[in-house]
Amino acid sequence: MTNEIVSARLLLEGSGVTLLEAAILVRNILDSSQRISKNSAIAFCYKVIETGKRHIRSKEMALKEAFPLYLQSKQDLRPDSIRDIRYLGRRLIKTDPKLAGSNFSDIKLADCQRWLSCAFSTPSQFNKARTMLHGLFEFALRHEWCDRNPIKLVGRRKVIEKEISPLNLSQIKNLIKTAKLPKHRECLPALGLLMFAGIRPREVHRLTWKDIDLEENSITIHSICSKTGGVRQVEICPALKRLLIPYAKNKSQEKICPHDWQKRWRDIRNDSGFKDGWVQDVLRHTYASYHAKRFKDLPRLQLNMGHYDISLLRSRYVNMRGISYVHARTFFNRNFCESSTEQIVKGL
Repeated sequence: MTNEIVSARLLLEGSGVTLLEAAILVRNILDSSQRISKNSAIAFCYKVIETGKRHIRSKEMALKEAFPLYLQSKQDLRPDSIRDIRYLGRRLIKTDPKLAGSNFSDIKLADCQRWLSCAFSTPSQFNKARTMLHGLFEFALRHEWCDRNPIKLVGRRKVIEKEISPLNLSQIKNLIKTAKLPKHRECLPALGLLMFAGIRPREVHRLTWKDIDLEENSITIHSICSKTGGVRQVEICPALKRLLIPYAKNKSQEKICPHDWQKRWRDIRNDSGFKDGWVQDVLRHTYASYHAKRFKDLPRLQLNMGHYDISLLRSRYVNMRGISYVHARTFFNRNFCESSTEQIVKGL
């Protein structure tokens, strides 16, 4: 026994581990072996050591240190997509700096669930942040900074879509009337595309005048502009054509939306009486509802809206309550914007 003790001390010499500490470690291992292993004591200890060696990380990276690298890897995305990733990541880091400073390998499922819940209160925001964080952990996996992606086990939250009522003709005319004022006049074409073509706000922001063909009565949404990545053409109705004509000359390379569009569009809404009462995507819903009532052709509307199938139109976008056929016909008529257009021509 004395010789064994001497030999054990010689083996541990210089390791910083005492004989008693080594004995405690072995005892802890053997205590668990009684429930999960039928191997001999020494064989089980070797197995635990080998398993531990395989799981010791050779690389570590803190999440907040990796985020700029992840953002840089996404530079081929659209500017607004990069902006969204930057915002979501910074929001998470600001919400819990301590967790953001942890290594990927130390962040657990419960941490992620709590983190996302604290940073984002609405289901849609939570889901967007979940998607971003999932991509960040996949990035970490590829760099061997962790062995698993805990976000895969974080469930998406159910988004309950509220019914969106389309604008009535009076509200539409009021928006157009406001947009034709001298201080807002440059914004009228963009408003027209939102209102009379149902094009998504971010798609409108990317469009240039060369994408509009008034002879063919079509607007081309290129893949670089499209939300879904596909190319589509949207028809130009008579009301929209009448509105666009005064602006279309010699502007092929210019963007539809003027400088500082977001602020100017918000000012138009506020000046039209919609301050604190504007519903996101209401113009796209308005277009879909009036189109469905006027033409009763959902496949045609689906192509204009850029949806993969008709189900989304039926479940969310088309709400014809309170819209008569006469109202729908008036909405698309070339004379609907006539008074506005005549005043614009005089001012140009």
